[in-house]
Amino acid sequence: MSQGQIHDVLVVPLKKVVNERGHLLEVQRNDDCHFPGFGQVYLTATKPGVVKAWYRHHRQIDQIALAEGTLQLVLYDARDASPTCGMVQEILIDDNQPALVQIPTGIWHGFRAVGNEPALLLHLNTIPYSFEDTDEDRLPSAAPEIPFRWDA
Repeated sequence: MSQGQIHDVLVVPLKKVVNERGHLLEVQRNDDCHFPGFGQVYLTATKPGVVKAWYRHHRQIDQIALAEGTLQLVLYDARDASPTCGMVQEILIDDNQPALVQIPTGIWHGFRAVGNEPALLLHLNTIPYSFEDTDEDRLPSAAPEIPFRWDA
């Protein structure tokens, strides 16, 4: 297993403006050079220690931004034509260093909340979810074909 930056994965640091009343976190604009289009936005909460893995899409570009908490996001490149095929990328995101992670099609991904608080995630997907055609492959979190173990 090798770790590093997976080809076509984009990690965009986000600007958090803090003042005495709270903060503002700008996640994405339609004039950003990395804006892939819009299909659906939703918010999820993941309880501490809970692993949500593994997922990949064939048409949808996933974008994940941390709204609150600390997140361990793990990506695995199983795309045969990719120069980083077989590579694992682990990204730790927290409130102090917010980021938007753009996950291209074909990349297996999963995550878990780190620490004692839930992780609140904003998901910005390029196509809306369809119950009839989910555009999603799934594997269990301990899938042997992905060289990453969540208990490590």
